[in-house]
Amino acid sequence: MSPLASRPALLAIAVCALAYAASLTVLLRMPGASAVEPLFLLGVLGIAFPALALLLTRRPAPVTRGLTQPPRTLWTVLLYLAVFAVLVLGWGFSALKEAVPNAPAQSIAELAVKLVVMVALPLLLFVRSSRQPRRFTATRLWWVLLAMGAAFLAFQAVFGRGLVTLRELAPSATTLAWAIPACLAWQTLEAGLAEEVLFRRVLQQRLADALRSPLAGILWASLLFGLAHAPGLYLRGAHQMEGVAEATVPWAIAYSVVMIAPAGIVFGVLWARTRSLTLVVLLHGLVDLLPQLAPFIRTWA
Repeated sequence: MSPLASRPALLAIAVCALAYAASLTVLLRMPGASAVEPLFLLGVLGIAFPALALLLTRRPAPVTRGLTQPPRTLWTVLLYLAVFAVLVLGWGFSALKEAVPNAPAQSIAELAVKLVVMVALPLLLFVRSSRQPRRFTATRLWWVLLAMGAAFLAFQAVFGRGLVTLRELAPSATTLAWAIPACLAWQTLEAGLAEEVLFRRVLQQRLADALRSPLAGILWASLLFGLAHAPGLYLRGAHQMEGVAEATVPWAIAYSVVMIAPAGIVFGVLWARTRSLTLVVLLHGLVDLLPQLAPFIRTWA
């Protein structure tokens, strides 16, 4: 049976499509809203980049066993994710910023919290074995890393705000020489390792194993990846960066589904096809390099 024809996959496609359509409708009701940016983001991160990932990872070696514990523990993972989203992403980081107001101590404290609650605890509680079936040679994975990395950097350079912010900051060549590799290393840990372990290695793989559908695992994990950011959007003032005067629960949920969830699809495809945590962690760090480079320099320079 085609992966697209399985019942779990069809259900995931239907629910995710309805969630996206409803969320986009909510966003379009905001003053001055436009569908151009959301649909462009979906087209690039949700369709074009996953298609490129599929092309680069065609003919993978078959994998016959799962990577996580039995399906009966799926609900414990979902419960952990819900508690994490509300208590850590919602209130926890706000409380941490008040307790540690000065940089770079605040950044170090946030990284420490992420490594504990998004890496150490999920691996300890939910991963049966650290051994992963190898699907591609190291050489093949390097080619995937280079090709996808170049695509991500080009996308951020042309359509992102990172280079504009960097030009406004006008750092010296000496500063850039140490800041670029340092920021890449930092983002690989803070964003790449933390998010990919929790959302791909644990959540997506658990969903795929339980539903016996890699496609369903990708779609459900991407939707939950977006929704997990909703408490933070609502409680931590992120709406101001998006030009929204007042954050509401419907706006936070809609924004997380439309603007954040599509990014989970491309990383989900890469994880499902390669089972290489190193690959998705490095690529995630690379994606966040340009957007975070100027803030990183302000914090550490």
